[in-house]
Amino acid sequence: MKPLIYFSFGMTKTASTLAYHLAHIALEDAGMEQPHIPPPAVAVDRKINFVSHLDQDGVDQLWALAQSLGYPLLVKTHTRPDPAVIAMIKNGRAIASAAYRDPRDMALSMLDHGIKARRMGVLPFAEMVTLDDALHGIRGQVADLAQWLALPETLALNFEDIAFDTGKVATRILAHLGIDGNPAKLATQAKTCFTQFNKGIPARHKAEMSTKDSARIAREFAPLITFLDAPHSPLPANTPLRHLDNTP
Repeated sequence: MKPLIYFSFGMTKTASTLAYHLAHIALEDAGMEQPHIPPPAVAVDRKINFVSHLDQDGVDQLWALAQSLGYPLLVKTHTRPDPAVIAMIKNGRAIASAAYRDPRDMALSMLDHGIKARRMGVLPFAEMVTLDDALHGIRGQVADLAQWLALPETLALNFEDIAFDTGKVATRILAHLGIDGNPAKLATQAKTCFTQFNKGIPARHKAEMSTKDSARIAREFAPLITFLDAPHSPLPANTPLRHLDNTP
């Protein structure tokens, strides 16, 4: 193995935490211990190596740690790739995976979380009251996803596969990392880790969303929904949701 940063990106409510745990367990089972990354790249109160926006100093910190380890260093993120991250991937020092989901199912899951957050009196997600609240939060994330998928060697991971065919996703992550492992074992272990799993129903919008709402969301997010059926093709360049300006 060689030093490498592995960015595990996910849109909201896409089983991205489960995907992160699959990669984390795969690396540690292969003898590649994942140390806690100190500030400023990772906040001091984070239980996992979660990064937000990274400037050049943050990227340099991650790369120095990966070099000291001599093998891949895993980090999780929900943000689009910053210019320093894009440069790192293009020069071969990093690769990424990107978790996505049907926006109709994302919206329903976000609303569920909003109900729970308001009941508990906590943030975030308490602001998710209406379907349009959820859609507003999703729009920018589609642009984030498009930026990750535009980068070399990004592994696209569909929520339906992560949640319901976890062994297959484990196989793909192992191959992406270039390491050996037992996919079934990884799937079993990862599912014992903490994740924010809600109902766990595939394509839940078909039973829980009105035909009218489903249709209007399908029209607005047509490029992403088309991508769900053809994940080896890039998101269409003509979609207004694809903003490849590399800005945070």
